[in-house]
Amino acid sequence: MFGFGQKENIELTPYLSLAVASIYMVSADGELADEEMGQLISMFGGDDSIIENSVEYIKQNDNLETNISKINEMLNREQKEIMLINLLDILLADGDADENEKALFFMFSTAFGFEQSELEPYFDIISKKNNLGIFQ
Repeated sequence: MFGFGQKENIELTPYLSLAVASIYMVSADGELADEEMGQLISMFGGDDSIIENSVEYIKQNDNLETNISKINEMLNREQKEIMLINLLDILLADGDADENEKALFFMFSTAFGFEQSELEPYFDIISKKNNLGIFQ
């Protein structure tokens, strides 16, 4: 599926930053749930190269705080909000918000200048969206 190999230095772009942040989120709890991988695949339309490039970018630039800072500087407020919504969807995709995942999410949201109260409506909506057990 993924042809990971050493690549030249990869330049961070807004789209790649979404993939980088998403990779951080799916790996925050040390497990890659099927729901989280499915979320990644659907987010990027099966574009394996963006996922490969994001993994390679993280390998080349492995400091989380520095990467969050670079992403923060690159994106405008609307892009940051959309990124946080997508990260939240990944965080809640498997129905379990692990402490490491929550901590990572709040690292991004704090760096981006969002108050928790601004994000509460998204928590509620995405939690409901992912509560498919109610149909069983």
